[in-house]
Amino acid sequence: MIREELFNSATIEGMLAAPGIKWHRDPPDVIPLWLADPDFPIAPEIKRALINAVQDEDLLYSDDKAAREAMAAKIKRVNGLDIAADNVMITQGVIPGMWLAIQYACKPGDEVIVTDPMYFPFFIAVESTYTKPVYWPLEMEEGYKFDIEVLKEKITHRTKLIFVCNPHNPCGRVMTKEELKGIADVAVDRKIPVMVDELWEDIVFDDRKHITLASLNPEIADLTMTSWGFSKTYGVAGLQLGYLCATNKDMIEDLRKRARGVLRGASNLSKAAAPVMLDNTLQWWREGVMKHLYKIRSLCEKRLNEIPNVTYPKLEGTYLMFPKFDYKMTSDQLQEYMFKEAKLSFSTGTEFGSRGEGHLRMCIATSEAIINEVFDRMEKALAKLR
Repeated sequence: MIREELFNSATIEGMLAAPGIKWHRDPPDVIPLWLADPDFPIAPEIKRALINAVQDEDLLYSDDKAAREAMAAKIKRVNGLDIAADNVMITQGVIPGMWLAIQYACKPGDEVIVTDPMYFPFFIAVESTYTKPVYWPLEMEEGYKFDIEVLKEKITHRTKLIFVCNPHNPCGRVMTKEELKGIADVAVDRKIPVMVDELWEDIVFDDRKHITLASLNPEIADLTMTSWGFSKTYGVAGLQLGYLCATNKDMIEDLRKRARGVLRGASNLSKAAAPVMLDNTLQWWREGVMKHLYKIRSLCEKRLNEIPNVTYPKLEGTYLMFPKFDYKMTSDQLQEYMFKEAKLSFSTGTEFGSRGEGHLRMCIATSEAIINEVFDRMEKALAKLR
């Protein structure tokens, strides 16, 4: 298959024949849009690295130094942080970093800043650690602007951690340098640690630049824990591989100590695949993904514009659209209706906070054929409500 065709090759029949929970949780006549897994094949270089590790019988206990060195080199080259491998720890995806950050910064009852809406595992991390979420509202009508003056109003003497998701899930925003600097200034002034999820750093549109918060200055770097992963760019969530860094030596040692005995790092197979995803080996893949996603985003915008009573934020980053439906139904009711009537499965907007009411989140990382089928079904179902 020609490289350019890889990203547009998905068919419903082919996806149903492949493994993975996304296409098999619901009945086979339902198209899944709920999970942020792309409908792309796995890059051959990744498969080759995994096969080579098995052929080499690299399945015994081993350390993770080589993988952390590759991660540190990527962080220096891409994210602008000059760190050593000792400042990096491997995690099972980005979600464990949320829990670790709270364990490091907070005690039960302390306050944690989260946006509303926001990727719901942030909320789960707060709930499971008996800390208190303080919601920093983001409004679609304001372009999901990160209003720093509102953030300042939310800070109290009990605020011990600020959570940041950039690019933002589910709003699809890529934060500007000014917004990031505003967060950095607040955190440094109040000496509040920050945990940043930058999982979607490769999926950025319209010549925007993803900026790592910790790269702005040494003062914010000293307070920041940053987490990355591979699942969104490469479709390898099953590798359960992420990595977290902190320039603050005491911070990273504390995080590593808290993780010991609870988190087991990653498998040898995951560590073997990491280098090819971190260096320039798969630059062709990253460019190909974005070239295809531009086409899909344009197609989604065209189709959404043709449906009455639907508005949506401009997608700046991620491949998750977050349209709002004005059909006098809650998100839960609309999701249920779309599931039964259109055979489409979305994520309900309220999973991501109260300001997600009326919204559905949809993963658009698929082929043109599948996304057109999605909108054909959506239009037909919504027409019955008018």
